[in-house]
Amino acid sequence: MKNPIKFAAAVAVAMSLATGASAAIRTDIVFVVDESGSMGTEQVNLRNNIGLFASILSAGGVDATYALVGYGNSAIAPRLITDFTNPSAFATAATGLQTSGTAEVGYSAITFALNGIFNQSPTLSFRPNSLKNIVIVSDDGSNNEACISGRAFLCIGGAPDAGGTGATQASVDALLKANNALLNAVISGSAANGDYAGLATGNGGQVFNLTGLGGSDPTATQIFVDAFARAKLQEIIDTCETNPNLPGCNPGGGETPVPEPGTLALLGAGLLGLGVVRRRKAA
Repeated sequence: MKNPIKFAAAVAVAMSLATGASAAIRTDIVFVVDESGSMGTEQVNLRNNIGLFASILSAGGVDATYALVGYGNSAIAPRLITDFTNPSAFATAATGLQTSGTAEVGYSAITFALNGIFNQSPTLSFRPNSLKNIVIVSDDGSNNEACISGRAFLCIGGAPDAGGTGATQASVDALLKANNALLNAVISGSAANGDYAGLATGNGGQVFNLTGLGGSDPTATQIFVDAFARAKLQEIIDTCETNPNLPGCNPGGGETPVPEPGTLALLGAGLLGLGVVRRRKAA
């Protein structure tokens, strides 16, 4: 071969194209879980099946971390049960969920999950360049959201005496859109559907029937979680295909995409041809 340097460069480029891989989609998922007295079974089933959910996303090329926010216990205030972590640590933290409340401040809890509460502490540690996902799990609608004296933990935009307001469906919708966040609603009941279903479908997400997470048959619950996770995986992939510049959809910042099989075959044939030419010239 007259120019071995050019040959080596061609091989290097071809091998790079053949073996290059897209970076995994990076997403941070916050489960926002109702802590009212009727949610005990759903909480246990979520805790027991978060590993299954996570394994399906991971196998599909999604780099996910998981956080947990509880809301509506006897203290009413949304609270961070665990910041972003792995599925095992999430399951351990989820044993701290309660079932002691009646006031379900779901809009405030979603706002909290996106660090939107006035003077919020603590805040959630979303990774830079990560697609934000919120999953609300509830059997009731949003209620008792008033920003009043003694309830500054429900205020957005300011303190109760300084123009602060309580979260509303409109404010949550605006916050989700400002964060490019997807919302899923795992819900049951007319009140929950009225408050959360439109928010989910209007922010890139879907609605799932909470009864699938509330049964006593472990196999049936696993079937539901499997279907939920696969739908969630496809939703994330579709979102990034439609909006490839969203945070998390290309965290590698322009890495070479995986070539189609036909392209790989052509590259292989080209390398083989280069090798044959080299041997003939050497002979």
